[in-house]
Amino acid sequence: MKKILCSFMVLFAWVAMSSCDDDKRVDYQYLPAAIHQFVDNYFADVQVLKAEEEDDEPRYKLWLSNGFELKFYRDGGWQEVDGNLQVLPSALQIGILPGNLLTYTATQYPDAGIVEVSRYRWGYQIELNTAPVTEVKFNNDGEVTTTGGGR
Repeated sequence: MKKILCSFMVLFAWVAMSSCDDDKRVDYQYLPAAIHQFVDNYFADVQVLKAEEEDDEPRYKLWLSNGFELKFYRDGGWQEVDGNLQVLPSALQIGILPGNLLTYTATQYPDAGIVEVSRYRWGYQIELNTAPVTEVKFNNDGEVTTTGGGR
């Protein structure tokens, strides 16, 4: 009886936990054209390993073969580029970030690189590969609003 009860509890826990994962895998080829253009422009020689549509937020998430993770809004606009502690490519930084944001990071953190960037209605948030990781927030014009620790 105890074995049956224990088996039932394990099965129930597994079902409950699997139902919490509301993200669903999608075929990359069916994502908005803006996502394809972004990947082609900045990650041309990199393979998309997996694409998911996130149900709890209006976005798509891609995992690339170089370790980068990308998040996009439903319309295809980018929301986040996470290099997983790898520095973001220069062409990407120049293409998506305000110039004065790049100038600020180059002058204030000359030995650091941007390893993650997120875009919000209020502006941008970046993470730099300092020890510990430094997080800097900017408004939409690329002006600093806050600095501090990250991960």
